[in-house]
Amino acid sequence: MRRIAFFVEGQTEQVFVNRLVKEILGTQQINIIQKQFRGGTNIPKQEIVRNMSFSRNPRFEVLIFDCGADNRVKSEIMDNIINLREKGYEKIIGLRDLYPIPVDDLERLEKGLHYLPHKFKKEAPYFDIIIAIHEIEAWFMAETHHFQKIDKRLANGKFIRDRLGFDPYLVNPEQRVHPAKDLDNIYRLVGKSYTKKYNATVRVVNKLDYNHIRNQIRYDIDSLDKLMGIIENIRK
Repeated sequence: MRRIAFFVEGQTEQVFVNRLVKEILGTQQINIIQKQFRGGTNIPKQEIVRNMSFSRNPRFEVLIFDCGADNRVKSEIMDNIINLREKGYEKIIGLRDLYPIPVDDLERLEKGLHYLPHKFKKEAPYFDIIIAIHEIEAWFMAETHHFQKIDKRLANGKFIRDRLGFDPYLVNPEQRVHPAKDLDNIYRLVGKSYTKKYNATVRVVNKLDYNHIRNQIRYDIDSLDKLMGIIENIRK
């Protein structure tokens, strides 16, 4: 059985990665364990199991940790990478947003996040971190097919541009500084909203067109393409 672990910034990333691995690896031969870290500063840190799904004859095992904050992704990886490697996890991947760090600091951030102390030299080849520019919601906004599933009026880019001053069908979503806010503003045009609440996130993630993501969107967004490539390599 092939194993991969993801350490993600928050619940939104966890929900999306959970759906993405099912789209790429299928749902019949996969174990998925979703966990959340709580505490860790002034109170003892706990691992909470948020959800589990198991197959009778699994080929893959995917572990997805919600780290609870962008700045905890790497530290949680370092706390767990040796143990995960001993358990047979062949890839340990971090996923976090760039926001609120400016894009001019992306290279410096990437360099810092990819550095591992010497004691992790043996584990380093199995570790990587992916940064979504500026937020993972840029990936959602790039998948414009889902807008008409929210409301048919949102299928018209001019309808959005006339009210918000930009057309999500034409802009590069990675150039939008706060795409989560952009999504909320777009949805509010038709009486809906975008929030970080679990059920709301699941609804949006389930409306995304994954054929569109796999066949087109990924090639416009390097970070998304990298994430998908890592998952696809597990399938080989």
